[in-house]
Amino acid sequence: MHDTAHAIGRLFFETYFPGRAIAILDIGSQSINGSLRDCAPAGSLYTGVDLVAGPGVDIVLESPPYLPFGDRSFDAVVSSSAFEHDPAFWLTFIEMLRVTKAGGLVYVNSPSNGEYHRYPGDNWRFYPDAAVALAEWARQQGHDAELVESFIARRRADQWNDCVMVFRLGAGDLPVARRIVDSLPDARNIRRGAAGAVERQERQTEDMLLLAEAQARLAARERELAEIAAELRQVQAKLSALVPDWVGFDC
Repeated sequence: MHDTAHAIGRLFFETYFPGRAIAILDIGSQSINGSLRDCAPAGSLYTGVDLVAGPGVDIVLESPPYLPFGDRSFDAVVSSSAFEHDPAFWLTFIEMLRVTKAGGLVYVNSPSNGEYHRYPGDNWRFYPDAAVALAEWARQQGHDAELVESFIARRRADQWNDCVMVFRLGAGDLPVARRIVDSLPDARNIRRGAAGAVERQERQTEDMLLLAEAQARLAARERELAEIAAELRQVQAKLSALVPDWVGFDC
């Protein structure tokens, strides 16, 4: 798990379930350099499922995307760095909603930007508007899913930009006091619910922005070098003017 996925997962639990022991289901739970299990509130009942056995996997799914749990079983259903590998993430999403309690939350963190990485396939990249589409898809499938927030997080030490999406099942009339994005002043393309304007809108990906910054720095250095070269030519011309043309003498 890369740095921002771990940090934002921790923020999810701290923001929406502060100090509460809850029932959590993790989709794609295998621990690779850590997992969201590390961030869960103390005392929580944590269940991890994945396609293969490994650290952090309590149940290996036999018939994905079907989840072997009853309706309304978990307070929070989370998935980090897994939707990009899921060939039919929209079906998995519906299953996640099915097993979420009324008023519970579904948290998805998946790349918006980053390298091609096949585990076993690398199929998708996500933008915050994907959350609006998923909420609408959920309603079409009979689930009262409300988009709470979605945004793109800035990278830190690693290459990844995370698209974060949080949904609430039912209880849409209850206000949301605080969101993850309130703790991330450098996040962009922010949606607070499905309606309204996109905050801190940025059309370019962070790779594009970093490339533009690097090109601007290179152009500035090239201008500096050109100015230095011009100054050297001027100094050489002055030195040449100071050297007399000596006349040779025969001895």
